[in-house]
This record gives sequence, C-alpha cells and structure tokens, in this order.
Amino acid sequence: MQAPAMPFSDNTLTELLAQRQQEARALRTLFFALAWVFIFLAATYDTYFAWRYRAVLDCWELNPFILWLAGVGGLASVFILKLFTIFFSTGMAIYCHRRRHRWEIPFTLVVGAVYFALSIHYVMSQRCA
Repeated sequence: MQAPAMPFSDNTLTELLAQRQQEARALRTLFFALAWVFIFLAATYDTYFAWRYRAVLDCWELNPFILWLAGVGGLASVFILKLFTIFFSTGMAIYCHRRRHRWEIPFTLVVGAVYFALSIHYVMSQRCA
C-alpha cells in the first residue's frame, strides 16, 4: 500500500513557516513602534501641559515626588527628569525588542497603560472644564 502524497514538501513547509514568522515579526514591530509613538506623544503633551499650567502646578499635579522636585529645583528639573525617563524607557524598550527579551511586551504594556490612563485623565479634565 502506498502512502498518500503530501501537498507540501518539507522544504516548502519550512519556507512557509519562515515566511509566517517574518510576517509576525513585522507586525509585532509595527505594533511596538505605534505603542512607543503613542507613549512619546503622551509624554510630550504631559510636558506641554505642565509648562502651560506651571503657575498652578501644585493644584493639578498628583505626583508628590514631582511636586517636591519642582519645589527644590524648579520646573526645569521636572522637565529634565521627564526627558531622561522617556529617553531611558524608550531605549530600554528598543533594546528589549531587538534582543527579543521577555520583558519587551510587559514593559511596553505597563508604560503604555500609564500614559493611556494619563491621556484619559486629560481628556476627561478637558470635558469638565
């Protein structure tokens, strides 16, 4: 008795799997890039908001560390800290993404969730004002 013919050879199947992995990697990179563009834009708006309402920073800022830092070093020190943290976190995420480190997705999700919540807070505050 003869075995039924396979529609794909081993090489064809391997090539198909490799192509699917490349497509999945490209899609993952796209989602990663879009998430970090959103994070960067939200951080930029947060900085703009802090600059625009700098006179009443103590009324709207929720982070006690930022309030303390603004009191000690002024608003410039807050902006330097924000700039350092966004560049550091973006660099860390890019490093994890390129190395395919297991912390790439959780790190991006946590930072993205924080900035998403902050964005919702800003949107809701604009509607109430």
